[in-house]
Amino acid sequence: MQLVGSDEFASFLFNNKLYMGLETSFGKSIESVLVLPYPVGAKATSRWREPTEKVDESKTLANLAQEEKAQKRIDSVWREVDKACVVGKRRYMVSIKSGPNCINDTQVKGMTDAIAQQYKTWMAQTKKTCAGVNELDIVIGLTYGTDRTTNNKENQILVKLLQKGFVEEDRDGKPGVLIDGETRSVRVYRCIGIDFWSLVGSPGNPSKAGFVYLEVLLALAKALSKGMTAASLEERVNVKIQQLSTALAKLSFPRNSLPTWVREEFKDHELTWLAAGMSAFYDEGI
Repeated sequence: MQLVGSDEFASFLFNNKLYMGLETSFGKSIESVLVLPYPVGAKATSRWREPTEKVDESKTLANLAQEEKAQKRIDSVWREVDKACVVGKRRYMVSIKSGPNCINDTQVKGMTDAIAQQYKTWMAQTKKTCAGVNELDIVIGLTYGTDRTTNNKENQILVKLLQKGFVEEDRDGKPGVLIDGETRSVRVYRCIGIDFWSLVGSPGNPSKAGFVYLEVLLALAKALSKGMTAASLEERVNVKIQQLSTALAKLSFPRNSLPTWVREEFKDHELTWLAAGMSAFYDEGI
């Protein structure tokens, strides 16, 4: 990658970290803000919200110690469900992922196990808390991307569910849609990009809400432009890169402290990489 100097290395590290941070914060913003006004035209009580069961579950953990709370969350029935709403006789539950590459192999297993082990509980609780509802859709939602740009992990979840009691509902008419083989009342499928926002905008009839992704993009553009007036993002990024570059430049061994053969055979930038690598093994001096 030709990252010889501390400036290039600092820029690489900062931009990589910035991208990962933006991906995470974008997903959290989508989940906590931009989904909430929908479905289109729905009353406040019928919009996308955290499932009441998940809210109640969180309240029971509020007074626990951190270690005990962490263990309880691992065993959570509702951990993989981010938002839910009811349309007619059907309840929709969505697990929201921020982008096309954010699901990894560990999450594939976790989400597959959660759906396979908990869908009956989700259905039973739905019938208790949502009067007249007798069908459940479980949706893996990716906020942007297309079928061709994902890392295919969301498809792996569906494939693995075929080994856990789910079957294809209608391969020709509804490709990619699974249904539980026992009651045929629980469906599982994925929605990516425009399809995700169409589902958010109109779960009962997504074809009528193909414009919702554009509404969201317009809202984001407005929000970002307001943020830019507060300070120059470019200036702030450059300051941080320079600070990191300065720190990396200082991350080196005094040459007189090194054996002669090291001083003769290793260049300055090679010693910087050696120091950077060694810092990963020690807490002191970090």
